[in-house]
Amino acid sequence: MRLSRPRVLLRAVLLLVGGAFMLVRAWQAWDGARTPGGDPVLLQRIALVEALVGVLALVAAGVALLSLRRRRRTHTLRLDDLDRR
Repeated sequence: MRLSRPRVLLRAVLLLVGGAFMLVRAWQAWDGARTPGGDPVLLQRIALVEALVGVLALVAAGVALLSLRRRRRTHTLRLDDLDRR
């Protein structure tokens, strides 16, 4: 199933926003791990997971945007090659 260009663009924008949001949340959790009180190891692990999810979302958005490029159409089946045998 192929998605239309506007839908792919919408998904890429949503992934960019979500990835940026997760990176901000990771930064906040990392700062929270340095303040007294709470469990710093747990907050660091949460920050790491949120950062990984954010980076994954940004990579997925990049792949979605790369899929919007126009490419030349190539034909995979060439019938004239079969006649030469």
